[in-house]
This record gives sequence, C-alpha cells and structure tokens, in this order.
Amino acid sequence: MPAPHYALSEALIVFAALWVAWKMARGGGWLGALGVAIFGFAAGIGVIRFGFGRIEELADFHQAFAQIGGATAMALVALQCCMGGMKMWSGWRLGLALALDVATLLAGLLVPSATVPLFLAWLIVGAIACAMLAAPSVKLRLLRAAVFASFLVNVLLIRRSPLLSMDTSWHMYHTLIALWLIGVWWVLVKGSDRAQPAQHNL
Repeated sequence: MPAPHYALSEALIVFAALWVAWKMARGGGWLGALGVAIFGFAAGIGVIRFGFGRIEELADFHQAFAQIGGATAMALVALQCCMGGMKMWSGWRLGLALALDVATLLAGLLVPSATVPLFLAWLIVGAIACAMLAAPSVKLRLLRAAVFASFLVNVLLIRRSPLLSMDTSWHMYHTLIALWLIGVWWVLVKGSDRAQPAQHNL
C-alpha cells in the first residue's frame, strides 16, 4: 500500500501549478491558467489521499479526476498554446475553444476509456502549436515543442516503469510533471514575447 510520503511529490505539482497558474492569469492566459489549476487540483486530491490516510476512500475519485481532469486540462493548455502565448481569443474563436474543451470533458465523463487518446491528442496539438510560435530560430521552435511533448516521454518511460521501484517511479513521474508545468510557462511566455511587436519608448 502506498505510504504517506507519496504525498510529497504530489505537493510539488500543487506548488508548481499554483505558481504557474498565477503567472499565466496575470499575463492574460486564462485558459492555460485554468488548465494548470486543474492539474494542481488533481495533485491536491493526491496530497489529501496519501498525506491524511484516505488512500482507499479517495482511490476511485482520485483516479477518475486525474484521467478526466487531465484530458480537460491538457486541452486548455494546448488551446492556450494555439493562441500564441499569453493571449486570449475573442468572439467565435474563443467560443470554439471553449466548446472543444467542454466536448473533451463530456467525452471523458461519458466514455472514460476515451480520456487517454484525448489526452494524447491534445498533447500532440499543444506540441505542434508550440513549434509554430514565433521564434528567431528553428532551434527554439523545436525546443519549445520538445518541452511540451516531454510529458509523453514521462508517461511512457517513467510512470510505472519496470526498471524503477514503485516509489522511485511515483516520485520521478510527479516531479517531472511539476517541472513540465514550469516548462510550459516558459514556452508560453517566450512565445508571447516573440509574438508581440517590439515597443520603443519615444
């Protein structure tokens, strides 16, 4: 049975999510901030579950929220990347973005098995959008895409890895998620900076 120390790396995600969501919201990236906050809330459930001995009672809720919330959160973050950084669409484009995210949420609720392909699909969309952010070099574009796509590497190679103990795999996986959240903030802030025209003082 997982020990209370499992809450530690979950708490890292919570702290990273709070900081990144705050920075995104201040910069105007409200969809991304909401997505990051959902990631943080899922980790917060884990903190309560393991840190306060509610391991069995919260197991199903934790798993369901992590899967459905994860797909919904990834959609929001990917859509923020599609906006080109710390920006918000308006009019029909914002409506379309919200409709896509609601559709992702409903699909996850109605067909739980769809959450994994939805999560992966939005991860790919986000990585492509990061590669298309304005940049002075192809190298920077590829770096941004790699940072966003690193979540997939974490899922495939670290989460439940047969080469790692359960404890090591758990803590590495969640620590890398926390770092990924910070990396997404870096990608979007740099993308926003590059996408905005330079301003000169007169």
